[in-house]
Amino acid sequence: MFSKCLKAVLALCLVAGLASCDSKVGEEPPPPESQEFGGTQCLTEAKPVAKAFVVGDANKEELEAAWDCIGSAVEKFKRYVRGNTADRYTAQELATFLEKNFLDPKENVVISQQLQTEFMKLKQVFVGGSREYLTRSELDKTIALVKSLRTITVNLNPYMKVISLNWEVSESPNMQSDVRHFEEANKELQNAARMLASLIEQNAQGYNLSDFVVLMQEMGQFFGEKWDFPSVIQTYMPVIKKVKKALAGGDENSITPNEWRRFTLLGARGYVQFLRYHYFIKSVPETGTGYRLGYLARTVEDVLSVFQDLVAEKPEGVVSRDEVFDLLKTLEIVWPEFKVSSGLVFEGMKIKQLFFGGSVDSLTTTDFETARLKVSRIRTLIERFMPFYSIYGREWDPDMYDPDEAQKLFMESQFVLEATVREAGVLFEGSYDLNDLNNIVREIEILYPPKDGRGLADQIKSYLPLVIDAKNIVLGGNDSSLRKSNWSVLLGFAARAYSDFLYYQYFLMGESLQQPVNLSYFSVFGNQTLNILRDLLLVKKENQFTRVELNKIVKHLIRLELVPGAINEQSADKLISVVLNNMLVAPEARLSGHKPDALTLTSVEVGRQEMQIWIDTELMFAQMAEGWKPEEGLTAKDLLAVLKKTEKNLDAHALPLQAALTELILSVESPVPMTTDYRGFVIISNKFEQLYTFKSLRDLNRNRAVARLLIRSFANDLNRINTFQGATLPEVEGAFNELKSIFVEMGLLDPKNTSFASSRFREANIFVPHSDGNALASQAEITDLIGMIWSGVGINTRLRTELVKKCFGRDEEVTDNSLVTLSCARAAYKDAMPAIMSATPEYIKFMKKASADEWAYYMNNVFMAAGYVPNDKNLAKMGDIALTPHVIQYVEMVFARFDKNKDNIISTSEAIKAYPAFKGLLKELAADQLKSGVLKEKDLLDVFTFILRYGKPPTTLMEQARFMFKWKGKQDKWDVWADRVQLAQILGYIAEQVAKSPSAKIIQEPASQDALEKAASQL
Repeated sequence: MFSKCLKAVLALCLVAGLASCDSKVGEEPPPPESQEFGGTQCLTEAKPVAKAFVVGDANKEELEAAWDCIGSAVEKFKRYVRGNTADRYTAQELATFLEKNFLDPKENVVISQQLQTEFMKLKQVFVGGSREYLTRSELDKTIALVKSLRTITVNLNPYMKVISLNWEVSESPNMQSDVRHFEEANKELQNAARMLASLIEQNAQGYNLSDFVVLMQEMGQFFGEKWDFPSVIQTYMPVIKKVKKALAGGDENSITPNEWRRFTLLGARGYVQFLRYHYFIKSVPETGTGYRLGYLARTVEDVLSVFQDLVAEKPEGVVSRDEVFDLLKTLEIVWPEFKVSSGLVFEGMKIKQLFFGGSVDSLTTTDFETARLKVSRIRTLIERFMPFYSIYGREWDPDMYDPDEAQKLFMESQFVLEATVREAGVLFEGSYDLNDLNNIVREIEILYPPKDGRGLADQIKSYLPLVIDAKNIVLGGNDSSLRKSNWSVLLGFAARAYSDFLYYQYFLMGESLQQPVNLSYFSVFGNQTLNILRDLLLVKKENQFTRVELNKIVKHLIRLELVPGAINEQSADKLISVVLNNMLVAPEARLSGHKPDALTLTSVEVGRQEMQIWIDTELMFAQMAEGWKPEEGLTAKDLLAVLKKTEKNLDAHALPLQAALTELILSVESPVPMTTDYRGFVIISNKFEQLYTFKSLRDLNRNRAVARLLIRSFANDLNRINTFQGATLPEVEGAFNELKSIFVEMGLLDPKNTSFASSRFREANIFVPHSDGNALASQAEITDLIGMIWSGVGINTRLRTELVKKCFGRDEEVTDNSLVTLSCARAAYKDAMPAIMSATPEYIKFMKKASADEWAYYMNNVFMAAGYVPNDKNLAKMGDIALTPHVIQYVEMVFARFDKNKDNIISTSEAIKAYPAFKGLLKELAADQLKSGVLKEKDLLDVFTFILRYGKPPTTLMEQARFMFKWKGKQDKWDVWADRVQLAQILGYIAEQVAKSPSAKIIQEPASQDALEKAASQL
């Protein structure tokens, strides 16, 4: 299209040059052969030269000869031809002369009246005068014009391939010379524009842009070619007019005499920017990315410079917002899919003000100057991070590098990105109201409705209060504006957060944390995240985020449903308080009365310490287990030896791992190994040697970390904390009371449950491998308990699924309050347990071997121990039997720990050894009798063994007589025999009595001595 347009322009020049070659109207023409020699022949030869010039293939000599021919023809016309009026020629006379003498008569070409009219308008521009005729004095100007055009075209000729889009950029090694050649073409094209402007300015004539469209249409018809560009020009002409008015001022359709220079320079400089984009940005080889960037910057600079110069010469000196709107509105004519509104322009001007300064009402030369000066700085910033573009663009593959090299390269990219965007923040000129972000998006969505009907504007509006409050908390202020001083800080943290996300994506996403290298990556990721939090605190004047401030953020998160729906503002506040004042405060500070009620720098470091202890332990286990198969592992004895050796050889600076090793050794030194299967279910058996597989080691580390956190957060004695003795029952209950509302809100706990903490405390002291029955829940005991609870929850989840399938309808909604018959529950469990509870193999053997009645009796007692309250309908709430797997695990742990001869019976000697674990519970149950002196503490062993033998305490008169006269103090006559059914019966009995009355005495007051003696006589 461009070459056709250029041909048309050259044809115009040719016509202008032949303006004096009119047919002889008043005189006879010279002999035909003379005229042919003087005009047609050389002009015929000039036609291919013109075509060659357009595509950049003409040589200088041929081009000069063509112009010499045209000049000679004009001179001869002036010398030999006279019009009807002696000193001037009409447009028709000119047309007739050309048709008869310079156009092929065989083609019968006629110059239309409209083309004559448009030509005379152009003649007026170049040589002045009237649009009605051409004078002889204007022929002299035409001769001078031909000479000027000769100079212009000869100077442009070496660069016509560039100008006509027929040039190609070389590969990178030769690109510098191509750049120089292009800039020489740029210089010459602008010189040509200036010369043309000077030629036109001499005549002080204006020109209507709409006339150019008509001229091009007529020229196409004259040459007999179907040109597309006239219709393209007609389409774009409204835009051209608006651009002309906005940047040059005046009438949008008219180029006045004093506007020619601005208009021609605008055209030339604008076309150069298009050429620069075409050659060095769009088409440059990938190896020339640096040149592409450089030329993009150069293009932007030049365009801004053009706009700046044009606006400077505009009478008003500014481009108003209304003019910008009119210009953009015109684009709707060219591109119907393009839409704009005054509101969108207004919001866009706010963005302009942010980046370039100035007013939202106009664009000034200062705005363009500011923008132009920033381009080179932006280019420098872009060049800085371009080597890492693939990383930032999420297109990088770290697997193509050595792991250490990949880490090094990524860390370098992190530094560059943060430094670059912080420096970019300095380029912002002012503040920006965050509410305007919603406004601009809403304007866009009004014009371009989202296809799915779900727009961003409403989402942004809902999130803005959160963003604004977060901004005010971190950066200060009490409004929605981001100030100039905020941008570098904000962008710096945004860059770090994005880099953290990229690090996760490249090195952690989809990767297993069971690999040592991935754990080291996780350590980097975690510490980088905490560093961001730390530095956010440092930015804040007070170096802390108060509980009130954090609650403000959490309220937004609740409103946006970004936290579990069960958590409300009250429970969230409670959780925040516990985290800030217990979990993230060192025990020494907490016990000294320090209650920060805020997230502080110290809080971050406490959190970092606990995180690093866990990660370093995971890394140690991962390195230990490298090469293991899933079922491979270490015995407790071997693991203990490895841990002690590691502790002995540990570097003095490895404090996190040192803390973990001490806690791990306490846990592994256990009468029963706390190993888990591939599902995380605790393996409970004393019939085979268990192995700490990698899965078991990781579960152990999790349990250890949680136990450590709880004790350090809530125990009130520093010595007990440091010596791992743990927490007392009041401390455990205190912790529970702090967190109870959260558990209730999340549906994890019945609000009426007041014994949860005490029950878990007793379980830790009775039913786990390290249970010692004292008044403390130690680090090792709590570690064991967490493992068993975790296992029990997992087992119950699977059992519940099978129970629901068997006992409820397909579409029936099942909740914790849903009722199920005991018989159906037992049947569902019996079908599912062999597969689900395979980690307790001795229990599965018992279940399969027991008679139906025996196992039903066992399970009913287990249900009662879990929470089921017996009733006439034998219906249990789903929530009441949820602890069934936990109770079974506790029973199995008693046998695994104390059944030394492995006969599935707790004998007298085994019961005596088990007594210390149960002593604390017995003291609690017999507290009144001990206080009154009816029982002494030494009698509790007798009570314990009696319960094991008979399945319940001595409550009836006959039972009390048997206890007093046949059992108490007669250890040599004890015949303790307790199997799984008996243990379940005992647990069920205790639960049943407590259910009847929480204050019920499990060990009743004995009858009178006379009554006992009378009953004893009947034994």
